[in-house]
Amino acid sequence: MKQKTQRPPLAKGQVWKIDNAYIQIVELGKTLIQYKMLRQQGQKAVKTQMTGIGTLEAYLKTNAAQLVD
Repeated sequence: MKQKTQRPPLAKGQVWKIDNAYIQIVELGKTLIQYKMLRQQGQKAVKTQMTGIGTLEAYLKTNAAQLVD
């Protein structure tokens, strides 16, 4: 049987890698999350975006995001 790999809970400061970009979590509230979308790790983002936590979790799952150390 295959085991599901459990995704770590979202936390402030995490950087997630998707195919061609990185997502850095800036702030985490009860229902909303602020994040920056970066083309390269360490790049300065132009603006911080906000969405629901569930929406970002679904996006990360759909795009097979990997947590970067």
